[in-house]
Amino acid sequence: MTFTDSRRASQRQRGYTRRWQKARLVFLTEHPLCLGCRAIGQDKVAELVDHVEPHKGDMIKFWNAAMWQSSCSWHHDVVKKQLEAMYERGSLTLADLWLNSETAIKLSRQRQAKPIGLDGWPT
Repeated sequence: MTFTDSRRASQRQRGYTRRWQKARLVFLTEHPLCLGCRAIGQDKVAELVDHVEPHKGDMIKFWNAAMWQSSCSWHHDVVKKQLEAMYERGSLTLADLWLNSETAIKLSRQRQAKPIGLDGWPT
């Protein structure tokens, strides 16, 4: 079952059940650091498991652990969101949706907050 209408299905209908919570914890135990952060030389604890390919309710894609990646909230909410928009427009391939892809690394570096110098301007 996939969800394509304008109403978003509940979390449970989209597969986020107790079974998912258990699988998610196992995955994060095995992959504790954000893949996107590691790709840009940082070590940040992952907070969630991202489905590389948007599953849109397809339970085969949902449970394909080979297409899961550990992610911090920032990489998921900022970088992956932009990658998925580009993917939907046909600008990227599925391989580009990995947070350690060349495209994701470039976006991560562009979107990172720049440190503020003593003069109040980004350094």
